[in-house]
Amino acid sequence: MDKQTQLNAYFRLSSLITDLFPSGGARFLDFFVQRTLGNRVVAGTVKHGARKSLSKARKFRSFLVVGDLNIGDAIIGEGVVYALRQSFPSARIDYVVKKVTEDLLDGNPDVTDLFPVYVGAPFPEDSDIEELTRITRAREYDVIINLSPMIDNRIFGQKSVLNYTMIASELIRNEGSGNSVNNIVYQAYRFVADAFRAHVPLDPGDKFKGSRVYLSRNAIETAESFLTAHGIDPWSPIVFVNPDASARFTRVPFDIQRNLLKWISTQECTILLGAGHVERYIEHELAYSLSAAERNKIIFVPASFKIDAYTALIDRADVFITGDTGPLHLAAARKYSRESGKDLTNKTAVFSIFGGTPPTIYGYDSVASGFFPANQDAPSRTFVGNAPCRNITCINKMAKTCKEVRCFQELDVKEIYREISSHLQVSRKRYAREVGIFAK
Repeated sequence: MDKQTQLNAYFRLSSLITDLFPSGGARFLDFFVQRTLGNRVVAGTVKHGARKSLSKARKFRSFLVVGDLNIGDAIIGEGVVYALRQSFPSARIDYVVKKVTEDLLDGNPDVTDLFPVYVGAPFPEDSDIEELTRITRAREYDVIINLSPMIDNRIFGQKSVLNYTMIASELIRNEGSGNSVNNIVYQAYRFVADAFRAHVPLDPGDKFKGSRVYLSRNAIETAESFLTAHGIDPWSPIVFVNPDASARFTRVPFDIQRNLLKWISTQECTILLGAGHVERYIEHELAYSLSAAERNKIIFVPASFKIDAYTALIDRADVFITGDTGPLHLAAARKYSRESGKDLTNKTAVFSIFGGTPPTIYGYDSVASGFFPANQDAPSRTFVGNAPCRNITCINKMAKTCKEVRCFQELDVKEIYREISSHLQVSRKRYAREVGIFAK
């Protein structure tokens, strides 16, 4: 039985358990996983194995970081790249990512060579493996860091290879204890300090503020032209809503999104509504469930918008609202101009609404304890339903097969409204101040 089949069988079983016994099944799965994969003995064994693998490397002059297969994973893996660059300033650090993310990561000064390879997800295509094998054979890397559970270490040959298990073990252990910031971007960063502790005198410490993306002048101009073409005042408050997600367990339910849009339409702001790529045309279904007056306040961001221009448009929003999906990590990342290296606006409040997946692992919050804040000069908040069946196996949303989506039960939507309203008040005051300055 191959790895993909094993994983699918495991997550089907975990889904069946919580289908039959929602609360009791969730407690059982949390207990079982944390006692088997997240206990200190296992964590210690994994770390020992990683350090033993590192002992095979005679020097640390070249690294290959192999990211996982999705858009958000490319942003998450930047934590590893950043920590390696801090620890090994003169080393070669190459990074393998999903093809579509090239326009976001090209220009990152911590990356020596960017390899935009993957076209498959959630599992790699044969062409992905072939290209990855070619890259590793063409250049002699001292250490390979494999962040994808879907890519077998054996394809790299007899090299010093670290894999995702060290990060996974730490995430599971922290999720059980609740004593540490457990965001996956932050833990990816800390992974390097833990793995290389015996080899690097300089501990990266806690200087890491989060992921970064680098946007071309063309992407920034495309976003600005879109706003201008729709007559949007450059200083007026903008709320950008992403209605889609890669899985039904993380896609905010239709009724909640419809009511959210109805409420936002009563606020003094422009509403941008992103396109559905997995749940196609969800944006139009939502809009046409509203009244004509409410619908007229919505501007659609077309599906044809390239990912870098979409990210530049997020940077122009005062509030970005999404479920747990790739655009969440794009919104949380700090944005820079590729040509000048300068910061963009970076004043987007990132509000995420969580269903099945563990919020402390994938979410961002600048207020709640145990969370990691978005890398923005604005608040970030994570709102979570009270699902009776949520458990650690929900981390793999793509492999779950639960019959009923309970993930967003008892979500406090009034809290979401209050947070949006509070931030829009700040944005409107800034708008009034800027207009006053230009009027003088």
